[in-house]
Amino acid sequence: MQKRSAKRISIMVVPEDDREPVSFRLRTSTVKLLYVLGAILLVHIIIGAIYYFKYANLLDYNQQILAHNGQLQEDNKRVNTLANQLSILEQEYKKVRSLLGVDGGSASNTLHAQANSAATYSEPSFQTDNLLAQVANELDNNSGLDFYEARNRVLVANNHRRLNFYPENIPSQMPVKGFLTLDFQKEAWFSAKSHSGIDIVAKKGTIIRAAGSGVVVFANWTVDLGNLVIIDHGGGFLSFYGHNQRILVAEKNLVKKGDPISLLGTSGKSSGPHLHFEIWRDGVPVDPKEYVTDFNEGVNAKF
Repeated sequence: MQKRSAKRISIMVVPEDDREPVSFRLRTSTVKLLYVLGAILLVHIIIGAIYYFKYANLLDYNQQILAHNGQLQEDNKRVNTLANQLSILEQEYKKVRSLLGVDGGSASNTLHAQANSAATYSEPSFQTDNLLAQVANELDNNSGLDFYEARNRVLVANNHRRLNFYPENIPSQMPVKGFLTLDFQKEAWFSAKSHSGIDIVAKKGTIIRAAGSGVVVFANWTVDLGNLVIIDHGGGFLSFYGHNQRILVAEKNLVKKGDPISLLGTSGKSSGPHLHFEIWRDGVPVDPKEYVTDFNEGVNAKF
């Protein structure tokens, strides 16, 4: 029996010059194998391109994650710093709260008595219906005055009379004589800056006196205000005295209006010797000039 000859495929390459053509004869099985290999290679190229595209996207996403991770680490450091500062403030706040919540003892009784005094206090009423009569008397006694000058004198006199009715525990006395360099400023929507009290410049070592009678609830070091004294006057009033060189009182001490409590200095975050003085009422800082009588000539104090 005659054996069948394998099928072959002839491939001829004809050069463009005068060289002789070259021919190849390949088995059909070899051609099929080349087709299969070509198809496999094409599939690998397509798959490789897809994976390369995905890898490039993944690499870019990974770099973004690393950048976000670095930002989160920086934010975490800032959060830890703020948490530490908050913890310090909470400890100081708890300390003040615990001192304010002491039961029994003369200090507590005095504090409650002052609170009742401030709560039941009401300003004297100077009726405006006698204002014209008072102005007329002032004009009779001083013929050289005009009506407006006489009226201003009467208003100033009435204001002094009213200020003399402050109870001893109301922080109305100037803690130290000096120059006002920074005023009270509330935080507003158009300005993020605020200043909860007033700054008074005087000679280093000058005696600072209590603005009103009360109980010393804090006499220690703080980060911002350095050596700080806080007096509770009752009735929701607190007074703060910061940047002291030296503290002369201790916590739970009773002080009267005008008693020495510290020496003026520049402790804490301070650019020079001065007193940072604050008055708080019902947990809110208020302008000390509304209560300190030295600032209130001719002005209606808000009590």
